[in-house]
Amino acid sequence: MSACEEFLPSGISSGELEEDEEGLLAETLYLPSDFTAEERATYSLDKLADYELKIRVGLAFDQLEDVRMGVKYRAAHLEHKKKSVRTSKGNQLAEKEIQKADIRVRLLASKYNDNVAKIWTLQPPNTVKNSSPSTRLQRIDLDVDLAIANLVAPRSLGDSKKSGSWIWSVFERPSTQRTRTGKTAESESSVDSAQWYRAKAGKDRADEEVNIRCADFRRTCAGYKTYAEMWRQAAMVQSGGERAYALKTASMWDRMARQCAQEYENARKPGVDADTLDQTRSIRPYLAQMLEGANLTAFDVVLKELEKHDG
Repeated sequence: MSACEEFLPSGISSGELEEDEEGLLAETLYLPSDFTAEERATYSLDKLADYELKIRVGLAFDQLEDVRMGVKYRAAHLEHKKKSVRTSKGNQLAEKEIQKADIRVRLLASKYNDNVAKIWTLQPPNTVKNSSPSTRLQRIDLDVDLAIANLVAPRSLGDSKKSGSWIWSVFERPSTQRTRTGKTAESESSVDSAQWYRAKAGKDRADEEVNIRCADFRRTCAGYKTYAEMWRQAAMVQSGGERAYALKTASMWDRMARQCAQEYENARKPGVDADTLDQTRSIRPYLAQMLEGANLTAFDVVLKELEKHDG
């Protein structure tokens, strides 16, 4: 007889109690989210459903933060492999760590998606958007949303698709602002604004680099022509071998000037003037190309402000 058996009600043995405990452990514990709205109303589970919804919303934001950290962790391994790994063995080890990080972040995202599905089951059908934190939660697309742009290096091709994932802005509080027509509209989050300014700064840097490169081409061509003229003038006051050497050197500088001018011509796009000091291009034609010929009237205010500041 066990030490606690004397406290059991008469007619119940410790063996029977252990069997009951095993049955309780094997029994499924159902929550209000496991029932439909009609079943919750029938069994009077609405109050419990409200409590479960609050708990699951808090859990969802915690899970989302874990997902964000997992994405950053994987990105750090990718950056380490890109910058520091040189040997074949090191590359294999780094690839294993990246795969582990990828599996982990996908598992975290899957758990988050399961929790969000429960939240949507518990949410009232007439919930207004942005009326509560739970309405800002979305399902994570495992192929699209689990990406992040390099926040240290300048933006490169494809970063605009990586940095726009909603998981990086869902923690921002939505706000409203007045438009020029007097209507209220949801303002851009600080994350989106930061990405926009980074893109604008990237364009400004690219314009500056183009202007510098074009100026270098023009100065190089002019320098070669100056050297050629100097050697021709020197040949005019010389004779014999010295004159021949001066003319040969002048011809060499002329050839280098022509080659530089040809390289400059090949580097420029058709229709771009070689002598223009400021090669800054407006974003209007690129925007029209991105929007496939759509009406740009809605962008006129922003484009005029940009062109004014660029000027």
